[in-house]
Amino acid sequence: MFKLIRKNNLQYLENKILKSLGFEAIFTTRIGGYSKSPYDELNLGFHTNDDNNLVLKNRKKLFETLNYNPNDIIFSKQVHSNNIKYVNNKDKFKGVFSYETSIPQIDGMVATEKSIILGGLFADCVPIYIVDKDKGYFSLIHSGWKGTFSNIMSITLNYFIDELKSNINNLIIIIGPSISKDAYEIDHDLAIKFKSKFDFNNQYITKNGDKYFLDLKELNKHIALKYGIENKNIFKTDFCTSKEKKLFYSYRRDEGKTGRMAALITRK
Repeated sequence: MFKLIRKNNLQYLENKILKSLGFEAIFTTRIGGYSKSPYDELNLGFHTNDDNNLVLKNRKKLFETLNYNPNDIIFSKQVHSNNIKYVNNKDKFKGVFSYETSIPQIDGMVATEKSIILGGLFADCVPIYIVDKDKGYFSLIHSGWKGTFSNIMSITLNYFIDELKSNINNLIIIIGPSISKDAYEIDHDLAIKFKSKFDFNNQYITKNGDKYFLDLKELNKHIALKYGIENKNIFKTDFCTSKEKKLFYSYRRDEGKTGRMAALITRK
């Protein structure tokens, strides 16, 4: 589903399914940048304690490698909410070379204009790409446990259906690299909160002794299925940001002292 691309000493993932539909969906790795330990190498997060000059160099190298015009890209200040925003050409260049200029308090963006490139930053949370394959509309969601619990997936799907008049059968969902269930232990109280809100026969939570483990990717898939998205239109990657240390940053594994990968999506 994701193909590893090596270019200009960078390594990044490209989604083959969305590419076949006329979109470009990218997820970066940590390989090929300028940052030093513990942010080595391709840290793209200005909001870490890395040297911002190195983050800037990393971003410029990435955009040049992807042949992206920075003036077309949009980033937001992600706050683990269920807030989404429809963005247009007026929002371009926000957050690209400065964290302060990012769109505030937003964890999901939806776009309909072809030239826009949506960007998000990740280090365990789930990147979710949603496209309307018929109309060419597209979205990027940042969904950690808080965003998942507060239904950012359903809220975004509602926007496609209610505001953009998408046909539900034309919506394709890609659930990208994030922390896997085996690496994501949660406490008893949080497990009970999730079980109380989302039934799904508890397929997304497992218990091992007195420990509970949460599968955010599987839960988001079940939320989409319950919404009415067909199973054939939902694709979930097995890449784990926590387990694959050579490829990815992981906030939990690295106890917060880590960089950020970027998810990017545009219509080609």
